[in-house]
Amino acid sequence: MEKLSTLGLHDAELVGLAIDRAGACVTLHFKLENGMLRQASIQGLRAFRGADLTVQNIVSRVLRASQDEISREDQNRWLTWVTSLSDTSSRLSNQCRSEWIDAFAAGTLEMVVFEPSAGAEIAAVCDRFDVS
Repeated sequence: MEKLSTLGLHDAELVGLAIDRAGACVTLHFKLENGMLRQASIQGLRAFRGADLTVQNIVSRVLRASQDEISREDQNRWLTWVTSLSDTSSRLSNQCRSEWIDAFAAGTLEMVVFEPSAGAEIAAVCDRFDVS
């Protein structure tokens, strides 16, 4: 699996987002600085959250737990964030949290985090993550 840092999503603009609750997937559409389009597919969705979506949403970096790009401490922090809302606590049990973190390390489950330069901050826990 290729690391995202080599896929060129830095400074890409999020220009579209489609959520399929029944299919448990999310598709993100990005426009690169050179005008080319890329699509990120998040499948087997376990948790998803986005915040601060604005008219312009620019990616600073994309991190993946399965690629050891998110420390265990940060995995805990992101798991709390992705499984809660601004006015509720996390819905994740301690047992499930431990199982998910173990699955990230084993590469059988993915956590992906889109950190913004501007606009949307997005995190997801899923079975599969692809960029094309």
